[in-house]
Amino acid sequence: MILIISTCKYPLSDEEFVRPIVEIVRECGFDYHVRRYYERMETDYYSEIIICGTALRDFDYLNYIDNFAQLINYDGGILGICAGYQILAKVYSNTLERIKKIGVYNVKIIKDNPLIEEREIRAYFLHMYALRNVNDNLEPLAVQDDEISIFKVRNKQFYGVSFHPEVLNKEIITKFLYEH
Repeated sequence: MILIISTCKYPLSDEEFVRPIVEIVRECGFDYHVRRYYERMETDYYSEIIICGTALRDFDYLNYIDNFAQLINYDGGILGICAGYQILAKVYSNTLERIKKIGVYNVKIIKDNPLIEEREIRAYFLHMYALRNVNDNLEPLAVQDDEISIFKVRNKQFYGVSFHPEVLNKEIITKFLYEH
């Protein structure tokens, strides 16, 4: 069972940011539940968690970081997409920087990982905040210019991607689901 967490304050945004994830999970044959970022999370029931992205100027999820602190003890896999990347970064005490990026950019893979086999991919970005540096809790896996576009939480199967793989890189989501 997969837990899909919507970070969208406005339900209409779910059509753009959550529904594509639900469709990929469904196509892969997994059962799922969708929960909202401000709801209490029961994680014991789920093998993987996907934390979806949201609209460019929707930051309400950042007011609920404490709801996500329990993820540190979670044993399954987590894929944080855009807002989910930001949530994981904050849970692990990293500082987000204002980096506005909209559009398709090349992403350079700097460390082998189970999500991407290529050395470079094209990815769709839509965000206001990302990481340029990380503390020892996170390991950079890919960069776009000076932005860390993919990271892994050390000693966990938690991944953060600052772009939206549901747009151009659906295989990242399917590999995450099947690899964990």
